[in-house]
This record gives sequence, structure tokens and C-alpha cells, in this order.
Amino acid sequence: MVWIRHDDDTKNMKWVLGFLVVLFFMAMAFLQFTAAAVIVFVAAVVGLQLLYSNRVGKKLMFQNSRIRKRVLYGGDSSWKLIFKNDGLPIWGGQLKIWFHDAVEPTGERVANFGDLVELDLPFTIGSKQTIEIDVPISGKRRGLSRIKKMEVLIPHPFGEGSMTLEYQPMILHEQLVFPKLQKYPFGYTPSRQKPGQFNLQHSLFDDAFQPVGTRDYVSTDQFNQIHWKASVRMQNYQTKIFSQVANESMLFALNVSAHYGTIYDLEERIEELASYIENCFSAGVPYALAVNIRSAGKMPYLYLSTGLGQKQRQQALELLSVISKNNATLSYRAMLGHLDIHTDLPYTTYLLTDEPLEAIRFITKWGGQTELTVLPGRKERDPA
Repeated sequence: MVWIRHDDDTKNMKWVLGFLVVLFFMAMAFLQFTAAAVIVFVAAVVGLQLLYSNRVGKKLMFQNSRIRKRVLYGGDSSWKLIFKNDGLPIWGGQLKIWFHDAVEPTGERVANFGDLVELDLPFTIGSKQTIEIDVPISGKRRGLSRIKKMEVLIPHPFGEGSMTLEYQPMILHEQLVFPKLQKYPFGYTPSRQKPGQFNLQHSLFDDAFQPVGTRDYVSTDQFNQIHWKASVRMQNYQTKIFSQVANESMLFALNVSAHYGTIYDLEERIEELASYIENCFSAGVPYALAVNIRSAGKMPYLYLSTGLGQKQRQQALELLSVISKNNATLSYRAMLGHLDIHTDLPYTTYLLTDEPLEAIRFITKWGGQTELTVLPGRKERDPA
């Protein structure tokens, strides 16, 4: 059953209908035909209301498609709720939805219960009709918001009272709010000792697919680097000049574990890391991401392999958006040990941890393998 019906007034209407039947027979027995006619009219109204209450909503369908929308912090989005009704019409009803407060309705007065937002909306739908209810919302804080519960309140057509239809299946609509992007100082230095994609004026490596010009041939040049067409045109051997490239890949390893829970400044650390990701995206720098939140799969923690571009940015922000204080954590030392064995360190590595002593072994070991930077919490960096 898709809708669970709550109608406490149905039993009362059945008692009233039975009582009216008794009164009708008593009026007929005493030849009170006018009273009998009135009783028949009232009984017909109660009977129609009872019939309507029993059948309304049985063919009401909600389009429960899996939809995940992504919202920037403070950005606008909407819940799109589509209903189809093949049964009796619903007039003057009310739709009630409850959702997590990572998003909030735009310009609406709502009630908050803990971390849930309750919103009431008018609901009217005719027979054989499909309607779409658009609820504008905005990103309030980082996190994942789902519609936790949905009810349709249907008033009785002939009198006071109402019945409630509660939607039973899990609603698959989601809103993912990305972290707030702060402006944190950030720098990186490409490696001249590793080939990559970053254009650099002084590097040991050339990109054979990016010739940028020619120069006069010298005896130390390789034969396969001669540009023959340019040599014929210049009547002198010409050597190809290639764009020099360097490696600039980065790894961000975030520690969110503190004793048996998460760090107190979790939101600040996530916002800081999100700002670094945004800087890498703007500069076209490839990066990888590791967070010591337990995860099922090849990596026992949250891990995003090296990449760049819009898709990498979206995946990284999504990974940061779903982190919660309720997640189970892994020790930072264990995560760094797994990275040390199973991954190749990039040229630049950032360790974001409030407890540098926990990673001292890897700080010492990685110091000669990568450009290592340890970033403690903001309060440790700015004690004033």
C-alpha cells in the first residue's frame, strides 16, 4: 500500500448513519413523513461523505523518481513534486512535507522540529489530472537534505473534519548542498623533476605533442627533432621547439577524527579544503583527496583519485558535502599508512590535521619524497 489512511471520523460517521436509520424507522412507525424525509436527506449526506472518505486518494500517485539536485551554499533550487490522480477529486486539501534543514524554503514561514523543517502547501487536484508543485528553496548549510515524510490532508466535503494520507515508501528526492567557499591563502610549486601537464619555462621535460616553434640546428640535437619543412623553407636545418611541462599534482589528506568522534571545527576544515579544491579547479591543477571517514570498497576511507576539471570538482564537493559528525572515523595514522603503501605520492601533499604528532612518522618519511605542508587548525595557526 502506497498511502496509509488515517481517518478517525469514519467510525463516528458509521454510528451516525446507523442512528439515522433507526430514527427513520421510528418516524415511519409514527407516520411522521416530514421528519422521515429530513432524516433521509441527512442520511444521504452522511452516506455520500462516508463513501467519499473511503474512496478518495486510492488512485492518487506520486512520481517518486530518484532525483539529486546540487546546490551551492546560499544558492537556489526547488523541490518538484508531481502528482497524478485517477480517482475522486480532492478540493481544498493540504500537503505537508518534512525535510532536513540543509535547505530552507524561500520566503515561507515554516516550523522547525530539531533538524527537520515542516512546510504546509495548498493541495487541490481533479479527477484524471496531473499537477506539479514547485517548492523554491535555498541552500542553508552544507549537507544532504531528503524529504523525510509527506502527508495529504483531505477535508470532508460535507462538514468538519478531515482524513490524512501518509506516503509510505522512502522518498527519493534529495538536495545536496556544497560547502561554503572561503578565501584561504593557497600556493603550489610545480615539480621540474617529474613530467606533467603544467607549462613551465624551465623544465627537464618537453611535450612532444605541443611544438611551439623552431630554432637553428646544433650538433647536440636529436635527428628526429628536425623540422624538415621549415629546414627547406629556411635553407638551413631547423629543430623543433616544444612546450616545456612539469608535474603539479596534489594530494589533500584531511583528518576529521578526534578521540571517539569528529573534530570540533569540522565545518571550518571542510570549508577550507573546499576552497583549496576551488583554487585547483580555477588553475587547472590535478588533485586527489583523502578523508579518514570509514567507507566500503577498495579504499577503507573516503578517497577521490587524481583528476581535474568540472567532473573532478563536482565529485570532490559531493564527497565533502555528505560528511557528517555521525560518520564512523578511521585513525589518521592508519589512513596515511594505507596511502603510503597503495598510492604514489604526488609532487605536493597537504596534511590537514589538528594533531600533527599523530602523523609525525609520515611527515618525516614523506619529507624527502614530496613537497609536504602540514596545516593545523585555524586557531593553532592564528592563536590571536
